[in-house]
Amino acid sequence: MFATKGILVPVQLMERDTSSTSPFDCPVGNLPVEVHSTIFLIGQAIERLEREMEILDDEEFTGPSSPFEVRVSHVNARWRSVALSTGQLWTDFVVQPGYSSESVKAYFSRSKQCLLDIQLRNCPETSITNNILSALFQDSIRWRSCIIEAGLDSWTMNHIVPIAAPNLERVEFVVKAPDRARRFGEVWQGRPVLNGGCPGLKEATLRGFALHFARPPLSSVTRLHLDYRGHLPLSYDEFRALLTNAPSLENFSINGVVIESTPHNHTRTVIVLPKLLRLGISSPHGQVYSGILLTVKAPLLQSLILEGAQDSDLDPFLDAPYDLPHLRSFSLCGSAFAPSKLNKIYVLFPSLEEIVVMDVVFNPSEILRVVSEFIRDLGLAPSHLIQSTLSTSQEPQTLKLMLNPDQRSELRELLQQRLIDEEVVDLDNSKWSFIKFFDWLQNFVTAEILLSVTTQHM
Repeated sequence: MFATKGILVPVQLMERDTSSTSPFDCPVGNLPVEVHSTIFLIGQAIERLEREMEILDDEEFTGPSSPFEVRVSHVNARWRSVALSTGQLWTDFVVQPGYSSESVKAYFSRSKQCLLDIQLRNCPETSITNNILSALFQDSIRWRSCIIEAGLDSWTMNHIVPIAAPNLERVEFVVKAPDRARRFGEVWQGRPVLNGGCPGLKEATLRGFALHFARPPLSSVTRLHLDYRGHLPLSYDEFRALLTNAPSLENFSINGVVIESTPHNHTRTVIVLPKLLRLGISSPHGQVYSGILLTVKAPLLQSLILEGAQDSDLDPFLDAPYDLPHLRSFSLCGSAFAPSKLNKIYVLFPSLEEIVVMDVVFNPSEILRVVSEFIRDLGLAPSHLIQSTLSTSQEPQTLKLMLNPDQRSELRELLQQRLIDEEVVDLDNSKWSFIKFFDWLQNFVTAEILLSVTTQHM
């Protein structure tokens, strides 16, 4: 069962296949058309969410093969009438190899004047397809979101350049590499698209050669994702020009090798992103991480996510970092960092409230507070104990060296109880057990960090 505005409707009715033409053979037969339409839209949204969740989990969708809107339009005459009069049900469709031109035409007609969510994926170069695309492009004022995957010299890419899409909110462009190589002396300059304007655009994803040949206006974009893994990344000047045109950017992520590497002695002008709150970087090339972090200045940055970064990749940035007074979360995915490097990150960015490593989420300040309180409770004279450990070695000493086995065992029990009582560490969605987390923790919490925390509490 699912409910809308106090009305319970059996989900089974949405999937019943019957040739009945009676409008009164089901409980919803007498509902007003507006309520009936709302029920259909909710059912469609639920099924799409289920489909998206299974895709995210890398599972094959196990639901019905025909779309929800098609199934409800074949139940009976009443349902068909309501479905065909509900334009919002027919706004999402795909043009791709093997598609049904009749189906796309039907969706386009039934959508009435509603905003469209379209996908154009490697559209066949046929007269029928081009006629359909021409109709869609002429009605670009109705585009709400679009995904376009096409070759550089395709009909689709050539015709996307001049159009206007004033209601467009989300766009994804995937441009494949050209069939021919660049001729000697030929320059590939960035080619803008949607030149007619898209003032409502908020989210943009550029993959492959879209970085070079499908750049929409970015002045209003708040979320931008760049994905390029080829051999012709953007030059620094191109990268700067692209970001400079996105002054409203709040969420920025990079995957691959988007910007060319530059010698360390090359002076770069810092790119200021005044509204950026979240930055994510994933790259097979280690120099990309510090390169981006030293290039982009984001004074309001709250979340930094690095995927695939290894221990030495951040050294240039950590040796000359700029102030990030609002940084709250630091995440490392698929990365191997020494405890001393994590300690350095914690010291450089004292505003951190969350560190995520290997799917483990924890608040470092709370962890250090609990550990320092425990050491004081043991009566170990923490400052003297820690200072003595520091004096014996140039390397910061870990909990494993500072405490004997009995003390570490007692600390582990105390921390585990705090997990339950205060939610100091989130292991619910992690692959780690608490014992594994504690083993790692003993290497993260060093005498150097614990000394500063203990001093603050004295």
